[in-house]
Amino acid sequence: MDTPYFKFDGGFIMVPWDRFDEAVEWYRDTMGWRLNGTATGPVGRKAFFKLPGMGQANLKSFESGMDHFTMEDYAEGHCRFCFRTANLEQTLLYFTQQGVEISEPVNMPDGTWAADIQAFGGSRLTLCEDRKLEGKYPDSRIIQYAAKPLWLGVRNLEAATVWYERVLGFAQSDHNFKDRGFVLMRDVKDEWDFAWLEQIPSTSKFVKANPGARLYFQIEERADFEQTHSWLKEQALEVSEIVGERWQGFHFYDPDGNRLNVWNYY
Repeated sequence: MDTPYFKFDGGFIMVPWDRFDEAVEWYRDTMGWRLNGTATGPVGRKAFFKLPGMGQANLKSFESGMDHFTMEDYAEGHCRFCFRTANLEQTLLYFTQQGVEISEPVNMPDGTWAADIQAFGGSRLTLCEDRKLEGKYPDSRIIQYAAKPLWLGVRNLEAATVWYERVLGFAQSDHNFKDRGFVLMRDVKDEWDFAWLEQIPSTSKFVKANPGARLYFQIEERADFEQTHSWLKEQALEVSEIVGERWQGFHFYDPDGNRLNVWNYY
């Protein structure tokens, strides 16, 4: 088959099964998100929050009996799922006052600022500043997905760029940030620069990431989803088994251990 179309479609923030209700309260109260509902099904417990700006944030319980959702081998690695905040300095101050661990802000190649927080259960969420939203959602800290929601560390920037072009069908942005150690990747179909590849030290230890905040790509048709699963295996990649019924998902890894997730639902 041709290279499948991997469309960004939100994701899951994983939380411990035995603390699921506590996590729902934490995200509702600490983030200022509105809870739309919860559900329990074949793949465990979920909670759905309406993000103040656009989109939906989803909590998901770890499930020990499913490789796709197990808590075993938990590692944040170099995968970042990025969200938008209006004023990073104020937001980080708020989280510090709430006892939430934060990182030092980073000046990204496009001139924006970003920082990590350690959310409930240890999940790392990356916050990216968008001053155009300042004052619009005063009761919310994280407003919607970031303009560039995916940020991945790679040990060989050139090789990783070629891999993402070949396997996921992305293209390089017209904006060149290689002198700053970044490549910005583009969703060709939607004409959207949405994913950062960042050069990390080439001697960095290989870490197979199974992070708490997991960005997902959607394959819209079920037959295409199943064919994509088979096609990725044919590329000699490590691919998990498919889990779920009406909702189905699996994951695979890039050469640097970054975990990429895929789902389909109807």
